[in-house]
Amino acid sequence: MTRVHHVALFVSDMDRSLYLFQDILGLMAVWHVPEIKGNRMSALLGIPDIRMEIAYLRNGSEGAAVELCRVIHPVAEKGPQPFGSPGTLSLSLRVKDLDRLHDRLTQEGWPPFSPCLEMSDPEGHPVRLFCFPVEEGTVVELFEKSSRKP
Repeated sequence: MTRVHHVALFVSDMDRSLYLFQDILGLMAVWHVPEIKGNRMSALLGIPDIRMEIAYLRNGSEGAAVELCRVIHPVAEKGPQPFGSPGTLSLSLRVKDLDRLHDRLTQEGWPPFSPCLEMSDPEGHPVRLFCFPVEEGTVVELFEKSSRKP
C-alpha cells in the first residue's frame, strides 16, 4: 500500500517558515539540522556540492509530515515561479478554528487570497477553506469541516 509520508517545501527563510508551521499552524519539530551536506545528499538530489538546512515537522504521530528545506549552496539562479506554473506546489492542511488562523495570518504578514469560503471536498462533504502564499510558487490551503451546505 502506498501512502504519503511527507511533503518537502523549499523555503528561502527557515526562521520565518518554522515560525509559520510551528507557532501559527501548530506542527511539532521532530528534528532540525542546520547544515547537511555530502556526496550522498548531492547524489540523491542530483545537485553537486549541495548544502541544505532541513527541518522535519509533524502533527503528532499521525499523517504526513512537512519537511522544510533551505538550500545554502548552490544559490539558485532561477527566479521565482508564479503559482500554477509547472513545479509549483500547494500543501493542504486540515485545521481547527479557521477564522482565528485567517485573522492571525493576515496580521503576521501571510495575507490569504480570500475570506474563508464554503465549498465541498472531493467526496461532497461541506468544508470551509482559504489559501495563502508562503514562498515563491508555494501556496498553503487550510480547511476545516463545516456543518453547512456549500
